[in-house]
Amino acid sequence: MKTKLKQFRVAAHMTQAKVAEAVGVTQPNYHRWESGSAPIPDEKLKKLAKALKTTPETILGRHPPVKAAFYDNEAPENLQYYGEVAIHFLEGGTPLLLSISEEAHSRLYRDLQGDAKFVIVQSLGNQTVAIRTKAISDLYFSSEAYDDFGPEHETYEDGTPLHLPDPRDWEIIESLATDEVGIEDFNPADVERVRKSVMITDEQYKELVADGLIKPENLEAERAKNNGLTNRIFEQATNTIYQLSCGQRRSVMVDGPKIIYEAFWELIDFDGDTDDGMIRLPAEGYHRTIFINKDALDYVSIPTHQFEEGSIDTAAEEIDAT
Repeated sequence: MKTKLKQFRVAAHMTQAKVAEAVGVTQPNYHRWESGSAPIPDEKLKKLAKALKTTPETILGRHPPVKAAFYDNEAPENLQYYGEVAIHFLEGGTPLLLSISEEAHSRLYRDLQGDAKFVIVQSLGNQTVAIRTKAISDLYFSSEAYDDFGPEHETYEDGTPLHLPDPRDWEIIESLATDEVGIEDFNPADVERVRKSVMITDEQYKELVADGLIKPENLEAERAKNNGLTNRIFEQATNTIYQLSCGQRRSVMVDGPKIIYEAFWELIDFDGDTDDGMIRLPAEGYHRTIFINKDALDYVSIPTHQFEEGSIDTAAEEIDAT
């Protein structure tokens, strides 16, 4: 079973040896828990939660799902839905439309008034997006959805198809998108919940037709539309997407979160304050490597859960090396 041990250990800035000592086991024994190759005994799970200042359920990834909050002022700002931001580009590339939180709105609003080469925005749909400031022709914030408000509201091809801010949910979606590789690492109840949010089964289509919610003659068109939406969601879980100033759009599946982090950490973690060097993205190691000219970018969009996992893996290696 996949756990969040490494995430909380990194947050506590503890080596594997230090955590093992705190719960009374050897470092190799602890390593097996963190890698998922051995289950955590119940009595040790409680000690781990205490040492890492969290709960047993959270370590096991069995906590209630983290949800976006709509017009709830009591929710944390990183989960409160602000509305949408539409970004239009100088060279006429496809506009970018993102659903964002109150926190993301405040940060982007502030950063646009600075002089950083890139501005960073996180959507409520697993997108961490770096936008080249000088590529922007104009940008519209709207606290209402762009299907009713905002300029050119009928021309946007893509928005945020699914408001799921929980990285665990996107890990499950990534597994579903890649022939369910690793699906056994997740709680079956969570898998079923996420599956229902991104896919419609043949049985469900039969029920929708039987209930008169879909006319039989419209079934194939409805199926094609929903399959297209599912594929977009899968792409946001698996692929790094970028648009060049000439309007060309690339979508690349990269082999591993750590590779994604190493390619883009300077751009993201330095708040867009970056040099003029090329971005090197070894998508398939020796067999396929991409170099991206930062000055030729409109934007690059990275799956948030993959970038965060790569960040945790890198930090864990650095902590364990001390």
